[in-house]
Formats: sequence, structure tokens, C-alpha cells
Amino acid sequence: MARQMVGDGDDVYRLKVTYHKPNWQGQTEESFGPFNSIGAARGQRTTYLKKHWVASAVIQVAHTEWSDVQ
Repeated sequence: MARQMVGDGDDVYRLKVTYHKPNWQGQTEESFGPFNSIGAARGQRTTYLKKHWVASAVIQVAHTEWSDVQ
């Protein structure tokens, strides 16, 4: 069963988290979402920022545009 996250022309949000631990060589990134509200994305960011190995957690926005599949 499918569900509609957002309508036509609405914004959708995701959380992009960059992890960095002192014993790692470099960093790794992971994305979470999509979320249909910025509040939901902010709540997830708060959760991930509490972990000491998170270097950054940014919220990104995309604008939905629907088209027919050929």
C-alpha cells in the first residue's frame, strides 16, 4: 500500500549526517528521510547531534515536481 508523503509542488526534507570518530580515517555520510515537514527533520537532527561522533548534521530541502514515466 502506497502513501502520499507530500503533494504536488510541496517541499520535502532530509537529514544529512557526517560521522567522524578519532580512530577513523576520514568521514562517512548518511542521509535520513524524506520527511514531509522541517520539524520532523529537526527532531531527527537533535537525536543525531547528541552522539559525540557526529561532525555535522544538516537539513536539506527539495521541491517536488511530478512527471509521467515514459
